[in-house]
Amino acid sequence: MTHPQTTNVFPALAAGAAPLDMATAPANPLRLLRTSCAHVLAINACEPMYVTLATASATGDVSSRTVQLLAVEEDTVLFTTNFGSRKGVEMTETGRAAVSLYWRETAQSVNFTGTVEIASDEENDRRFSEDTRAVQVARVVSFHGKPLPDEEVQIAAFKELYESEKPIPRPEYWKWYRIRPDAMTFWEGRPESLNRRLHYARKDEVWAHGMVQA
Repeated sequence: MTHPQTTNVFPALAAGAAPLDMATAPANPLRLLRTSCAHVLAINACEPMYVTLATASATGDVSSRTVQLLAVEEDTVLFTTNFGSRKGVEMTETGRAAVSLYWRETAQSVNFTGTVEIASDEENDRRFSEDTRAVQVARVVSFHGKPLPDEEVQIAAFKELYESEKPIPRPEYWKWYRIRPDAMTFWEGRPESLNRRLHYARKDEVWAHGMVQA
């Protein structure tokens, strides 16, 4: 019987990717994340801004899914979802979430946990208005996680609303979220398997960081 190869040999960093370096690491890890995102975007990495978002219910049931990271801000990261979806409900119940990113091209990953903040109605309305009409309509006719008894009915509803001249108000359940990290770990794979990790932890609004064994 042939067994699949289970040993990974990580590539050297892609040209131009900055290695993890305690001496030059910024005090704020969001700045390092922003630099890393800018690099993978510049080298046209595959789906560089799609991340795994993990949440848990009040009773401890965990779940994860892929979402698009929309922005890395000074102290938070931004994404959007349906308030009534499983992830929306779980983030409301616990106020917490975790995110993982992995970039194959640079053999780097970032993992962080933090508190969840919901954007104001004013910001939600503004961001919804900036979406294309097709995206707006999709968010009106599709409610994440609910049963879909007849997909043709949904498609017909999408077409009818899209082709109408009606303005499309934001559904109350569609909101933008921010995660404010309180712990972040940057990981870097190396060909000799002496992988590197740089860990950040925040306490009383002050970040501390250092290298840890990978």
